[in-house]
Amino acid sequence: MKTSTLFSLLTLAISSLSVVVAEDTNATIIAAVTETIVANAEADDIDLTVLTFYDSAMTEIATILAEVNATETAASVTTSSEAVASETASTVASETTEASSEETVATEERRRNLRFFRRDTPSPNNIVDVHTHVVPSWYQLLQPTTGGNPTPDWDLATYIAFMNQQGIERSILGFSAPGANVYQGNKIMTIALARLINEQSAAYCRKYPTRLDFYAVVPLPYTTEAIREAQYAINHLGAVGVVLFSNFEGTYLGDSTFKPFFQAINNLSSRQIIYVHPGTPYVKSGSKLIEANPTTYATGNIEFYFETARTLMDLTLTQTIHNFTNIHYVIPHVGGAFPATLDRILKSAPAIYDSSLAIYSTRFWWDSAGPTYYHQVSGLLGYGIPKSQLVYGTDYPYAPSYTQPGSLAAVKASTLFTSDEKSAIFRSNAVTLFGSKIKW
Repeated sequence: MKTSTLFSLLTLAISSLSVVVAEDTNATIIAAVTETIVANAEADDIDLTVLTFYDSAMTEIATILAEVNATETAASVTTSSEAVASETASTVASETTEASSEETVATEERRRNLRFFRRDTPSPNNIVDVHTHVVPSWYQLLQPTTGGNPTPDWDLATYIAFMNQQGIERSILGFSAPGANVYQGNKIMTIALARLINEQSAAYCRKYPTRLDFYAVVPLPYTTEAIREAQYAINHLGAVGVVLFSNFEGTYLGDSTFKPFFQAINNLSSRQIIYVHPGTPYVKSGSKLIEANPTTYATGNIEFYFETARTLMDLTLTQTIHNFTNIHYVIPHVGGAFPATLDRILKSAPAIYDSSLAIYSTRFWWDSAGPTYYHQVSGLLGYGIPKSQLVYGTDYPYAPSYTQPGSLAAVKASTLFTSDEKSAIFRSNAVTLFGSKIKW
C-alpha cells in the first residue's frame, strides 16, 4: 500500500472518529450551555423561564455554540492530522514527482478561480457596518410588526452572504426597537428578555468572531437592572456598546431617572459607546401608553426620524451629553430630522450652543443607514460636522435588500467627498470610534 494511501486512510479515520465524538457530545454541550446561561441569569436574579419561548430561544443559542465547539474540535483534529503528515513526510519522496505534477494542475485551477472571484469581489470589500440588525425567528414571532411594518425575515447565513455581496467585512449587530420592551410595564419579563437577547447576540458573534460584534440591549426604564445588564454584556459577553432606544415606555433619554444609568456607563473604563436608535413614540394616559403617530403612515417610515430629533434634543437640553464625557454616540440615519431642527433648538439655549456643536463634532458619530447620501447628509455637513465623524450603516434587514445597492452607490457617487474621505466613511472612521474594542 502506498504511504500516501495509508496517510489518507489514517486522516479519514481520525476525521470519522471526530464526527462520532461530536455527535455524542453535541447534546451534552447544548445542555451545558443552557445550564451556564441559566446559572448566570439566576446569579443576577433573572428568571429566564418566565418567557414562554424560552425553550426555542435557548435551543437556537445553544445549537450555535455547539457548532462553534464542533468547528474548534475539527480544527484541532486538522492540526493532529498535519502532525501525522509531518512525521510521514520522509517516506513519500518517491511520490514527489507525481504529486508535483498534480499540484501544478491544481495550482492553475486555483488561479483561474481566483481570477473569476476577483471579478466578483465588491469594491471596497472592507466596509464596517455600524448599524445593522438581527431578527431571530423566536423574536420575529414575539414582535411580528415593527414601526407599523411587518418585522422582516432574517437568518445568519443569509446575512453573512449579504455582507459578502456588499463588501462588508465587519458588522456591529443590534436588535431594533422595541428591543426588550415588548412587555410594557412588566419588569420581570423585560429584564429576562434583555438577558436572552444579549446571549443570542453573543452567540452569533462567537460563530463569526472575525466578522461580527454587537451592541447590548438593556431593560430600561428599570435603571438598576439596566446598569447590571450593561455591565454583564460588556464585561462577560463582549458587547462593544449599548443600544438605547429614543424612548423607553414614553420616557426620553434625558430624563433624570436615567441619570444613574449614564453615570454608570460613563464610569466604565475606556471609551463607552451608546448607539441611539429610534422607536415608536408614546404619550402616557394614566397607566396606559398610547402610540403617538398622528398620521396614517407607518411609524417606522416617518416618525422614527422625528423620534431621533426628540431624544437628541432631550439629551442636549438636559446636558446629559455634556455631563458624561466618556460616552460617544452612534447616531442613525445621519441624524434623522435632528439637523433640520438643530439651530431652532440650540438658539433657545445659547449658553450651550457652542459646547453642543463641539460634542456633535467629536463624540457623535453619524451613520449613513438608509437613502441618506443622495441629499440629506448635506444638511448635517452644513453645521460644520467633520467628515471624520461619518460612518457607514445599512439598517439591514429593516431597510429591504432592494434598497441597499442604491444607498451604497449614493455614498460611492457623492461629489461631497474625496476618495479618501469615502474610504474613511466605509472603514477607518469606525476603526477610530471602536478602537481596541474590536479585534480588527
